[in-house]
Amino acid sequence: MIIGKGLMAKAFEDYANYDDIVLFASGVSNSKETLKSEFLREESLLKDIINKFGNNRRIIYFSTCSMYDTYSNISDYTKHKIRMESVIAERANKYNIFRLPQVLGKNNKNQLIGFLYEKIKNKKAFEVLNIERNIIDVEDVYLIASTVLKESKKNEIINIANIKNDKVIDLVTTLEKICKEKGRYSIKNIEGDLDIDISQIKPLILEKKIFEKKYLINRIRKYYEWFN
Repeated sequence: MIIGKGLMAKAFEDYANYDDIVLFASGVSNSKETLKSEFLREESLLKDIINKFGNNRRIIYFSTCSMYDTYSNISDYTKHKIRMESVIAERANKYNIFRLPQVLGKNNKNQLIGFLYEKIKNKKAFEVLNIERNIIDVEDVYLIASTVLKESKKNEIINIANIKNDKVIDLVTTLEKICKEKGRYSIKNIEGDLDIDISQIKPLILEKKIFEKKYLINRIRKYYEWFN
């Protein structure tokens, strides 16, 4: 069973007919969200799902790696996701929580790369924060998560992320090449760090050879080059 219709739900669509799993992909997806009503909507739906299925099905939930980001103060979105993790751990008998960084796929308007693409393509001015982000293709999230689930590792919180971070300015440069446009931006320096522990999935990453040398540019081209 899948709850939701967005990016993650579509990526995991083959789980729709699983009788022993509820894949919850109907949560708040915009990391800039601040409306309490949106957080409460997700919490209410998640609790209902756990009440109905939490005794005999494994609950799969997608959380965030943003708690590892020290470039800014912890956001309402991050606090909410941490709370939802606690709700699942306290109420569900079986679960897997996957913490994700920036996930790249179709329709990324609410994500950083989608924002940068629109600014560059439409020749609009914007500010580039001199920070690092971690980018992963949604198809690789599926590959890693589905492998973990097949290995029957239950009641774990696992970070699924790229083996390395990329500077935002490198994202801009890549999109400039794809758009064949020079971005109109200023750069703002910010102190901080983004350190995501992927030791739990490192053997799987090496076995599947997921992150090739030109991973970033290959994946951005995959989703954006056909627009141009």
